[in-house]
Amino acid sequence: MLTLNEIMKLDIMKPATIKTAVNHVGNKQVEWVSITEAPVENFIRKHELVLTTGIGYGHDPKQFYEFVSDVIKSEAAALAVATGRYIFELYEDAKALAEEHELPILFLPWEIRFADLTQAVTARLLDQKQEHLQFTQHIQQELLSLTLAGNRLSTIADHVSNCMAVPIVITDHAGTLKGKSHLVSHSFEKKVRHAVNDVRAFDFSSEHHPLESKIQEIVVEKDTLYVLPIIQTNHDIQGYMFTTPLSESDKVDEQSFFIILEHTVTAAAFWFLQENAVQEAEARIRDNFVADLANGIHSKPLYAKARAFGYNLHLSYLAIVGFPHNFETLFSKIGQTATYEEWLSSMIHYIEEEIYFAGSTIERGCMSTFLDSQLIIFLEVSAEDYKATVNSFLDLLYRRLDHLLPDVELTWAIGDAAIEPNRFAARFAEAKQALQLGLGRLGKGSRIYFSDTKIDRVMHKIGTVDEIQELIKGYVQPLIDYSIMREIDLLETFIVYQRNQNKVSQTARVLHLHRQSLLYRLRKIETITGLSLANPDNLFLLDLCIRTYQIKKNMETPQM
Repeated sequence: MLTLNEIMKLDIMKPATIKTAVNHVGNKQVEWVSITEAPVENFIRKHELVLTTGIGYGHDPKQFYEFVSDVIKSEAAALAVATGRYIFELYEDAKALAEEHELPILFLPWEIRFADLTQAVTARLLDQKQEHLQFTQHIQQELLSLTLAGNRLSTIADHVSNCMAVPIVITDHAGTLKGKSHLVSHSFEKKVRHAVNDVRAFDFSSEHHPLESKIQEIVVEKDTLYVLPIIQTNHDIQGYMFTTPLSESDKVDEQSFFIILEHTVTAAAFWFLQENAVQEAEARIRDNFVADLANGIHSKPLYAKARAFGYNLHLSYLAIVGFPHNFETLFSKIGQTATYEEWLSSMIHYIEEEIYFAGSTIERGCMSTFLDSQLIIFLEVSAEDYKATVNSFLDLLYRRLDHLLPDVELTWAIGDAAIEPNRFAARFAEAKQALQLGLGRLGKGSRIYFSDTKIDRVMHKIGTVDEIQELIKGYVQPLIDYSIMREIDLLETFIVYQRNQNKVSQTARVLHLHRQSLLYRLRKIETITGLSLANPDNLFLLDLCIRTYQIKKNMETPQM
């Protein structure tokens, strides 16, 4: 848009005189020019320069007053009146009204043809639009060059900020600042942090112009902030761009302003794409590095990589294995359009982010990867208080994951036979064995320390004796067969019964059973096995057989 002051500089407007609101001519934006006589109704748009001859109301001050009032209500930029035939002077009441509402009224000699004036103003408006178009295209090319050259987001934000004189802040999807222009003040940064919490979900199915549907206005401390999402092609939001409405600018109009903002978020999206590619490459290298440690691969390049990642392999680490039980079930429930592999990759990414956050929070070195459907973590510990360190780490991780992924079921196993440097493979083997040995006894969601599985290791050894295998076959297999036939898990019933110190009411609550239903199951176990659960020796024998069976089964493959 042009200002009225710029239009007044046209040759055809030299004979014109400004009768009202002289001090506001420079502030009035002109978007178009139209010729209108009374009645106004809805024929005038905002920011129009209105031309009139005054025919029909030129000799009636009251009607002219009403005409000026209607022009003001339409939010026109100015009113230009052809004088010399119907209107010769500006009536005082109309003049006072125009002054009050800051409406410039121009007087034009009758000899100026409206057609010539309309053509001149339109040509100047089109010239300006062409200038703005060329400017936005130039900005687009410069942003592309800056992005391809690998510049930081702050450099991109600065370049746009210099062109439009507005502050620009770019954050990631979590609201972490990734780049800002030099015009960003401390107070504006504070407002952005506040606005991050108020960003609503964006409707990508809107029938409006794509940019219009993306821009969100948030008012913080009486100031308006514009928020635009930085989006990848699959509608994933990578981050947000924050800025303010355009102030006076001789370089761009409001339409060009929004076009440049769109070019900026496109450049930022490309920057995020590049950064994600680099991070994914680094993550793959890091995952392979941690996997090599777990598998006992030692070489000079491995130590060089450790230094590059900031890891000190000469410190003492223990291994933690996290076993997810229900990933496939969760995936089937949420109706993802992505494949399971894509969804799993995203899930593991989020969990690993929380793992490294927990490690940094307790100020301990931490390495992680996902291998053979298990999370592998190496956590730096000291021999004196390693269990307190592990529990603090897992407690923090649990709280974070419970908020982020509340339905995920994870069992944690810790390899802790010894706390010594450079024994990654041994600690990992212990964590895996602890998971296999203790899962059946302690259940899903538990924490299993290898040092606490002595009895399980003994029972695993006992389970290889032929006589014990015969006992298992005689006592456990009939319970399994009955459970399959009647769809009642008698083994699980007995395990929970033992875990709750043989207390019927407490076991019934855990299993969500009526007390009588639980008693029926316990009597059925006695009937099938021929053992009395009231006899301590019988109870020990059945517990030994079931636990040995569960350990053997878990050693072959962990339960999902």
